[in-house]
Amino acid sequence: MQKFLCFAATVALACLPSTAATLLNENFDELTPTLSATSVGAFSTINGTNVDIVGGALFGSLCVSPESGNCVDMDGTGGNPQGVLQTNTPITLTPGVDYFLSFDLIGSQRGLTTSTTVTFGPYSQTFSLASGDDTSGIVANQLVTVSSLTMANLTFTSNTPGDIGALLDNVLVTSGSVSTVPEPGTWRALSLLAGAGLLRRWLRAAGSR
Repeated sequence: MQKFLCFAATVALACLPSTAATLLNENFDELTPTLSATSVGAFSTINGTNVDIVGGALFGSLCVSPESGNCVDMDGTGGNPQGVLQTNTPITLTPGVDYFLSFDLIGSQRGLTTSTTVTFGPYSQTFSLASGDDTSGIVANQLVTVSSLTMANLTFTSNTPGDIGALLDNVLVTSGSVSTVPEPGTWRALSLLAGAGLLRRWLRAAGSR
C-alpha cells in the first residue's frame, strides 16, 4: 500500500518532498532589549558599528506584524550607528544543494525611508523601504545555490545614516527541499487512488476467506 501511495504521488507531483534542515534560526526574542548592541544572538556587528535590540518597554511598538517580540533596529545609538550585522560564523554552501533564505525586514515606522543591503553568498539585494512598508522586505524561501564550495556569512548592511534604520526579525536559513502543499485537485486524486487501493485489498482479503 505504501508503494502504491508513493506511485500515486509520483504520478501527481512526485513523492512528497524531504524536510528542510535548519542551519540558522534567529528571531532575537531570547535577547535582552538594549541600545548600542554589538553582540546580537547568532549575529555580531562589524566595522565598529552597532544596532539596537528593541522590544517590550524599549520601543517594542516598532516591531509591528509580521514581526513580533524583539526585533533589531539596523541603525543603533551613538558612535557609529549605521549597522552592519553579520553571522558569527560563516555557513558552508555546497554545490548541488539548495539553500533557502527567509527574513522579515520592514520600514523604520518613524517617518524615514531606509535602505538595507542583504548578502549571502551569490545573493545580494538592496531594499529601500518607506517608513510604513511592511511587505517589500519580507523574503520567504529565497533560493541560493553555488557552483563551488563557498563559506558565506549572511550580512545585513544599513545604508541609512543616523540612528533610525529598518527593522529586522525572523531570520532563517535552511537547506534541502521546501515542502510544497499540493493543490486541492491533487489531494482529491491521491485520495481516490488510495481509496481504490484499500478497496482492492479488502476485496482480495474477503475473497480469500
